[in-house]
Amino acid sequence: MPSEAKRLPVGPNSTLILKGPASARLVEGSLEVLGYRPGSKERLVAKPWRSLPLYSREGAIVEVSLGEGGGAEIVGEDTIPDDWRELSSSLGDSFRLMVIGMVDSGKTSLITYLYNTHVPRGRMVVADLDMGQSEICPPTTIALAIGGKPSPSLSALEPNRVYPVGYTSPSYLTSRALESVAELSSTIGSERRLLVNTDGWVDGEAARRHKSQLIRILKPSHVVLIGMGEADDLVEASEEVGAELTRVSAPKVVLKRDLSARKALRELSYARYLRGARLRSIPRRWLRARPLLLAGLPLEDYLREVIGEMEESAHHLTMLVNGLEMTEAGIGILSYIWAGDRHEPSLALFMGIDDKGFARFYTPYEGTIELMEVGAVILSTDCREVYVLRPRINV
Repeated sequence: MPSEAKRLPVGPNSTLILKGPASARLVEGSLEVLGYRPGSKERLVAKPWRSLPLYSREGAIVEVSLGEGGGAEIVGEDTIPDDWRELSSSLGDSFRLMVIGMVDSGKTSLITYLYNTHVPRGRMVVADLDMGQSEICPPTTIALAIGGKPSPSLSALEPNRVYPVGYTSPSYLTSRALESVAELSSTIGSERRLLVNTDGWVDGEAARRHKSQLIRILKPSHVVLIGMGEADDLVEASEEVGAELTRVSAPKVVLKRDLSARKALRELSYARYLRGARLRSIPRRWLRARPLLLAGLPLEDYLREVIGEMEESAHHLTMLVNGLEMTEAGIGILSYIWAGDRHEPSLALFMGIDDKGFARFYTPYEGTIELMEVGAVILSTDCREVYVLRPRINV
């Protein structure tokens, strides 16, 4: 239950750090949230395991409500680094900017700040490539969104197009992730007001090679490294495409999230996109489906691969699997349903094929299924991550 609302004074040149789950409303004075200026009646929401910096130049009074585990902290300074403001001021009306940094380094905050400071000049395109902690699309996917007005959070943007990857990190199978990015890049075309957010996998040779490939595919005009040390390979890739490389500081206050918190965030997102789901069955012969991981492999063989690997790992739920059907176990493979000319798939848990030849899946989607792409993450019907199929092919 939310706590009783309290009014907190925020002194001049100070920042109220709102830690979710929590909400706030400006009562008196003025605030700025990553370049966004909220009105006095607007409710600002920090979702669980996320934070919002509410900065006041002249001072303000803010009404705050905290959910269970939420918090509020006042810091006597502006937490946005000066080099963020310098970067924003240096950008013209036309740019394609990519941000690269480790997890919890402030990448999304920087993208949000740049979006808010530049969208008043015209629409902005945002590419969210963080398939594990996406702001604008489900986990295991990447997306494009078009925004036309400032917002305290990129989650307010509606995805214009979504591209399934099948995993929560490119580290599982970089080739699959790069295929999706290349498809996204072809949609962007020559768009000249673009912000690109990336995932936080940056440690190690494979990670740097992957980020270098992102630069080569998307050909940004600016590459921004946030809170990173040496990165010769990224410098080389930036030079190849003619991008200006800039380093900026991480924000002065960052909410750190461990692996369990990041997993919990993904599970909340799955639940959002699967809200209202029910079990559906259609004849297998009517279903056109393809595995994202092993393209060309028959669906039945892919099911055997998934179930066989779970059995090898001695996962306890495999005792409830009946042949190629996982319904009794209450689990399914996270999949993506396409229909008509839609550019955003509906999520489904593909629960296998029963002994009567019916494909079974758990989804909120009610229409005709033209294509189902099957991923590699196994979820329970209460949206918990149960297992991830490890690739048995070269990355």
